[in-house]
Amino acid sequence: MERNIVEELEELKTGYNALKAQMKQQERLNERFFKAARHRPVQAVNKKIRNRMILDVLTLPIIWIICIATHWPLLFGVLVSLWTMTDLGATIWINRKLGMDHLLDGDTRTVTHAITSYRRFYRRALTISIIPCIAMITYIFIELLDRVETSANRNLIIVIGIAYTLAAIIITGVQYRRHNKACDDLLNEFEE
Repeated sequence: MERNIVEELEELKTGYNALKAQMKQQERLNERFFKAARHRPVQAVNKKIRNRMILDVLTLPIIWIICIATHWPLLFGVLVSLWTMTDLGATIWINRKLGMDHLLDGDTRTVTHAITSYRRFYRRALTISIIPCIAMITYIFIELLDRVETSANRNLIIVIGIAYTLAAIIITGVQYRRHNKACDDLLNEFEE
């Protein structure tokens, strides 16, 4: 009878260890699954950051080429370059500060804080950039209208300028909504 109890205990211990190993394996699979499910919204947020930096870097030479080729005042190129470098520096700083490249490596609290902080940064950066954008668009219109002599060309410039300004506002609004949706999707994943 004593052997039966010892054998049963050994069988129970073996079964328990097997169950424990299966649970650990399932836990690892669940963790990989949830990490993969969260990876897509993280990629969308990181893609937005990367695209913002690429556009800032591309703007610098393009604005100087435009200024030199069209004989625009170099002050305009300097101001746009300063604005672009400020945006690039702020984007790099917030990306490093919040650790957006390694977002999923942290715990839930760290990730939600980083996402919320980045969303706040994006909204503030968009709001702050409105003033230089308005000044730049106004300057471009004034400069173009001064260069044109006929009334028909002036009207064409005004119509095209208004159309492009409206298109830029619509594109910015759509991008802002997509960005917020990606951040919200990611926050919802971590809050569940």
